[in-house]
Amino acid sequence: MEEESDIHPIFTKDPEEWMQYVYKKVSILLDDGAECCGYVYTIDPVSETFVLVNFSNDKTSLQLVLKHAVTSITVLSEDVELYKQKLDNLFRFKSQESLSEEDLKRRQNIVKSWLLKNRLPVEINGELLNVAEALVIQPPYGSENCVSTNEIILGKIQGLIKNMPADQDEW
Repeated sequence: MEEESDIHPIFTKDPEEWMQYVYKKVSILLDDGAECCGYVYTIDPVSETFVLVNFSNDKTSLQLVLKHAVTSITVLSEDVELYKQKLDNLFRFKSQESLSEEDLKRRQNIVKSWLLKNRLPVEINGELLNVAEALVIQPPYGSENCVSTNEIILGKIQGLIKNMPADQDEW
């Protein structure tokens, strides 16, 4: 039987302990006496690494603080809404909301045609493109929107989409 100290904290720590810091401004005191301040975007539950973001003038900086260096954490600001949207937008791809329904449908058909031209079986399933029953492409149908458990297929399809000519007449 494993002892309590042999179990990784991800299995014993309550997620609420981490969530109490997310989107808040914190000061983290490190074991070498240094201090890191910033807004917590997220905390990796496996490595217990804090992702801190600082906004100053036109510059945004990102800092990773590893758990083994943390001595103490102090919440400086409880105002979660102050930078929540700004933090979330830092790590988002171009969203499908910025494209109209017509544009999304057009893009879906273009990608489908390109994959069919490259002799890949493609089916439209609602807003998704199913490719060879091994990969799904979500809106807005870019290479970063491909999902598959097969890394080889994923890489090949992403490469095809990245190399797709902008003008269909070039096909």
